[in-house]
Amino acid sequence: MKEVDVFIIGAGPAGSIAGAKLVQDGFSVKVVDKLKMPRFVIGESLLPRCNELLEDANMLNVIQEAGFQFKGGVAFKSDKGDFSALDFSKNLGQKWGSSFQVKREVFDKLLIDDAQKKGCDVEYEVEVVAYDENENIITVKNLDGSEDTYKAKKVLDASGYGRVLPRLLNLEAASHLALRRATFARVDKDKRPEGEQNGYIFVDIVGDNEAWIWNIPFSDGTTSVGVVCTEEYFTKLNMSDDEFWKHIIFNNPSASKRYADSKLIVDVNSLSGYSSAVTKLYDKNFILTGNASEFLDPVFSSGVTLALESGSKAAELTSRELKGETVDYKVEYEDYMMLGIDVFRDYVNAWYDGSLQTILFSEKKNPEITKKIVSILSGYVWDKENSFVTSSKYALEKTYEILK
Repeated sequence: MKEVDVFIIGAGPAGSIAGAKLVQDGFSVKVVDKLKMPRFVIGESLLPRCNELLEDANMLNVIQEAGFQFKGGVAFKSDKGDFSALDFSKNLGQKWGSSFQVKREVFDKLLIDDAQKKGCDVEYEVEVVAYDENENIITVKNLDGSEDTYKAKKVLDASGYGRVLPRLLNLEAASHLALRRATFARVDKDKRPEGEQNGYIFVDIVGDNEAWIWNIPFSDGTTSVGVVCTEEYFTKLNMSDDEFWKHIIFNNPSASKRYADSKLIVDVNSLSGYSSAVTKLYDKNFILTGNASEFLDPVFSSGVTLALESGSKAAELTSRELKGETVDYKVEYEDYMMLGIDVFRDYVNAWYDGSLQTILFSEKKNPEITKKIVSILSGYVWDKENSFVTSSKYALEKTYEILK
C-alpha cells in the first residue's frame, strides 16, 4: 500500500488547482484520471472570477501566455430584436473584468501539466474502483488490469461527470432543475462582430424561449456552437443530433447569418440530463469538488468557475486541517459553496422563466443594478456586499416587478 497526504480523483480544473495549491503548501499529492489527456470537454467559456482563482494558485501566467481568445463580456439577443451586451469590466470594483474563451482540451492540459511541474504525482488511465471511507483507502485499476491501493489523509473527488465518490458511496441526488439537453459542435469560421464585442460569448434566444444558442469564439478562428433545450422540445422535433443542430442554427435569424459560410469541423454531439446534485459535499475523510458535487446549467458558463472555486477552497481547508487547525467544513466549505451555487441556480431559474431576460433587455434598468448583475455573471457569486448575492431570488423578483 502506498501512502500520500492527499489523493485527488480527476485531472480537470478542480483537481489541477487543488493539487497545485496543496503541493505548494508542502504536501504530497497523487492525482489519477481514468482518461488520457488531452481530452475533449464541453464548457469553454471562462468567467473573470476564474482569473482571480488561478492567480491565487500561481497558475494564471500559464493561461495568459497560451494565446486564448480574450473575453470581455457577454451579449444576449432574441428573435424579436432585443439586445443586451454586458461589459465585465463594469462590475462592482472587482480586480478582474475579463477572462478567456478556451478549448478545454488545451486549457485542462495546461493546468494539470502546471500542477505536475509544481510537484503533483499525476497518472492517467487509472480508474478508481473502490473506496473505504472509514480507512481512507483507495483502490485503483491500472491500464494493464493490475490494482494498487493508496492510504490518504484526505481524498478530493474532482472527477467531473464521472462522479466517482457519489457513485461509490451512493451520494447521488436528483437535481431541482428541469432535464435539459445540450447539442453542440465546432465550426471553422464565422462572421464575428467587430470591436470590443468580437470575443464576447453571444447567447441567442430561440423563439419564445424554447431554446438558446451559445456562440463561443476561439483565437484560431474556430467557434463552439451549442443549442440548449428541454428534452421534450428536442424529442418533439423527432430529429437526430445533427439534424436538430442544423435546424436550430440555420433557422435562427442571428446564428444563420453568423455561420452562413461555416463548416462543421467536429461531429455534432450531445449531453443529456447534465444537471446533478449530491446528498452531501464532504465527510470526515473526503470532499467533493466541481461537477462531482453539483452541476447546474451551461447558460452562465458557471461550470469551470465552480470547479476552480471548489477545488481552491477544498485545498485551502485541507491544508489547514493537515497542519493541525480545526476546520468547520459545514460552514467553511458546504455553506460557502452553496451560497454561490444557490445564486447561480436562482439566475438559471430566472433565465428559463423569462424574468431575467426581461431585466436584461429593459431600457429602464438602473446602472447600479446592471453593475450588480454584471458582477454575478462575472462569477463573483460569493461577494456578500452585493445585495443581488445575499438576496438573489428576492432581488431578481423585485427588479422584474419594477421593470416588466
